[in-house]
Amino acid sequence: MWMSYSAAGLDAFLEHCDDDVEWSPHSAGGRVLRGSDELRTFLATQEALGERLEPTIYAIEEFGDTVVLTGALRIVRRGQLTESQLAWVYQFRDGRLRSATSCATRADALRAVAVAA
Repeated sequence: MWMSYSAAGLDAFLEHCDDDVEWSPHSAGGRVLRGSDELRTFLATQEALGERLEPTIYAIEEFGDTVVLTGALRIVRRGQLTESQLAWVYQFRDGRLRSATSCATRADALRAVAVAA
């Protein structure tokens, strides 16, 4: 998925996702986005406001149908750059992404995996 994103962008990434996937992105302030169209709208709005998101993945850990990704998220906004170390929990079913949740730390992500198990 991430290789697709790096090579060809969001649409290539979304080809690996169910249309009704639930997104909880870090930059959405706790808001849950439902479906790829809602994610596209959210990202287009952020871009129109001059915000650019640049995720980087450092490690991927598999726990059955759940994957924990650790990395960083750079946000360029109004000429300023912020970078946060984050983790993401991706839950899959039948090889397709069903939900993606950002966590402040890897430890938070691992706790979310334990609760879901």
